Amino acid sequence: MALAGLFTAAGPISNLVTATPSNEISKYFKYSLNKEYPEFDYFSVDSLGTNKLENSPLILTPAKEKTFSSKIQHNAAKYYLNGSSSPAWEFEVTNKGFILRSNYVKGNVPWQINFLQNKNHATVLGIVPEKNKIETPSLLHLPDMGSIQIRSKQVKVLDYTASRKDIHNKYVKISFPAASKEQKFVEYSFDIVAIYPEVEGIEKDPRFDGYRRNYLNTFQVNPNWMILSNNSTSDSCAFVQYGYSELAVKAPALVDDLTAIDLVKMTIDRYLDGQKGYGMFGYYADFPGTENVQWGGQNASLDTYPSLLMAACNYYKVTRNKEWLSKKYKGLLRWAEEILSRDKDGDGILEYGFSGNTGSWSGSTFQRPANWWDTIGFGHKDAYSNALAYRALNYFAELCRVEGDERAAKRYVDFAAKMKKNYHDIFINPETGVLAGWKSEDGELHDYYFTFVNGMAIAYGLVSKEQGNKIMDAMLAKLKDVGFRNFELGLPGNLISIPRGDYTHHDPRWGGHTSDEKNDGWQHYENGGTSGNYVYFTLKALYRLGRRKDAETILFPLLKAYNKGSFQGECDNGMTPDWRTWDGECWGYEGFLVDNYWALLIVAEEY
Repeated sequence: MALAGLFTAAGPISNLVTATPSNEISKYFKYSLNKEYPEFDYFSVDSLGTNKLENSPLILTPAKEKTFSSKIQHNAAKYYLNGSSSPAWEFEVTNKGFILRSNYVKGNVPWQINFLQNKNHATVLGIVPEKNKIETPSLLHLPDMGSIQIRSKQVKVLDYTASRKDIHNKYVKISFPAASKEQKFVEYSFDIVAIYPEVEGIEKDPRFDGYRRNYLNTFQVNPNWMILSNNSTSDSCAFVQYGYSELAVKAPALVDDLTAIDLVKMTIDRYLDGQKGYGMFGYYADFPGTENVQWGGQNASLDTYPSLLMAACNYYKVTRNKEWLSKKYKGLLRWAEEILSRDKDGDGILEYGFSGNTGSWSGSTFQRPANWWDTIGFGHKDAYSNALAYRALNYFAELCRVEGDERAAKRYVDFAAKMKKNYHDIFINPETGVLAGWKSEDGELHDYYFTFVNGMAIAYGLVSKEQGNKIMDAMLAKLKDVGFRNFELGLPGNLISIPRGDYTHHDPRWGGHTSDEKNDGWQHYENGGTSGNYVYFTLKALYRLGRRKDAETILFPLLKAYNKGSFQGECDNGMTPDWRTWDGECWGYEGFLVDNYWALLIVAEEY
C-alpha cells in the first residue's frame, strides 16, 4: 500500500529554489509513501519543473514484517511503531521540498533511500570523513533529473554506501538515522534545487535546459574511495581530476558553505597523502563482475601528475587558502618535478616509458599507454599529455610565486616556454595538416585525426591563431569527409580507424581489430566511438578562434542530448550509452561516466 503525493515549487530556480505552496500537479517532485513502513515507494525529481517525473530509480525492498502503522493527511504522514503513542517518523511536504522528523521510540529504524544505478546514477556530494559516511549538509544529485539539498541540525554524519556487484547490479544507499535515547528528536530537510553557474539570458531558452539541470553531473563521490570518481561505484582516475576542478571553479555553492571545489580539495589531499588512483602504479580495484582494474608498468601515466597539479592549482585559485598551500607545497613540488623528469632528451617535450612503436603493444595490463585514452597506443612523445603539462606548469608557477619561490616559478615557466616553442613542429603532420597523437620512439607520427588532441592544443594556446585555424580547417573538412554529422552523440575521439598495431586491446569489444586485415573494432569504444568525452576541447578551440557558428553546430545538439539523458543508463544490447557507434549503437560499460559532461563548462565560459 502506498500514499501518493504531489507538490509544486513555484518561482525561478537558479542556484537556490524559491517556492510557494500550490495545489496544481507537481512539476518538480513526485512521490509515493509506503503505508506500512517508513520509506518511499516512488521518488522522482525535476529541478527545472518541466514534469520530467517518469523515472523513479528506487530499489523497492521486499515486504517487511508489519510493525508500523500510519496516519495519512494531505501531503503529510506519521508512522507509529508497535502501537506507540508518539510517531517514530513524520513526513511533511514543505514550500520547497519535504521534511523527515524522527522522535525517539525504542526499536525505531533508519529511513533509507536506495537507488538502482541502472535507473539513475545517484550520488551524494559532500565531505567523506571515513568510508561509507558523509557529512551534512550535503547534496543528493540525480543526474538528468535534479538535485536535493540535505540539512540536519542534529545529525552531522549520514551512512552513504555504494556497491558494484556487477555492471548490471549497482546501487547507492543513503541512510538517515532515527532519533536515539541520547538524541530524542532529529529533523532532516530536503530542498529541490537546480545548481549551475548563472548565465544571463538563458533562463527561458530551452536549448540550455540540459546545462541548467546537469551542470553537476561531472561530480560523483565514491564513498569507498572517499574521493571524486567516474561515478559513485566506479574507479577514481587520477588523470581526470583537472577536468573536475575546471567545472568546480565555476560552480556555485552546493549547499550552505559546501562547494564543488571543497570536493576537489578532499580528493587532492588524499592523493597528496599517498592514495592511488587509476593511472598510478600500484592502483588496484577488484570490482566483482568486472576485470580486476589495475595500472602497471610505469610509475604513472604521462597525464596523471599534470592533471593532479592543475586540480590543486584550481583549488587555490578559488579559495586563496595560503595555509593549505604552504602545508602542501612540498608535495605539489614533487608532482611538478615528476613532470619535468619525463623529458629525457631535453627538448621540452615529455616522453613516456613505452615506445609507442607500431606493433609494440602486448595487451597486458602491465603495459598501459600514456594517457586517459587507455586502449590507444599513445607512447613516447604524447601530444595530449604534453598539452596538459604545459597548462599545469604555467598554473603552478603562479603558486610558486605566492610561496615566494621565484626560482621554482622561473624553472617551470621556462620549461613550458620550451615546450610551446617545439610542440607544433614536433607533432604537426604536414600530410594532413593536423597534430598527430604521438611521435613514437622510432620517429614515426601516429595521426588518426584525434579531435581532442588538436582541440586541446588550440584551447591551451600551444599553437598560434593562424596555425590553429589551419588545423581546425583540416579537422572540420575531415569530419565532413567521413560523414559524421550527428552531434547529439558527441564526437569521435578519432576520425579514421586505428589499426591493430597501434591499439593496446586487440578485442573488438574494446575497439581492437582481430587481425591487420580486419576493421571489426572500428567505432567501438575508444577506436572512433562517439561520446561527450573531450568534446569540450573542440568547442573551446572553436570559440578561441572566433568560430562561434562552427562551435554551435556541435554544441546545441549536444545540449539537446544532455537534456534527454542520452549518456546514462543501459541499452537493449546490455551495453551502455556512454560510448556509441556513429549510428547510435551502445558500446559503453560504465553506465555513467562523468567525463561525458565536461562540455557543459563551455556555456559558463562562453555565454
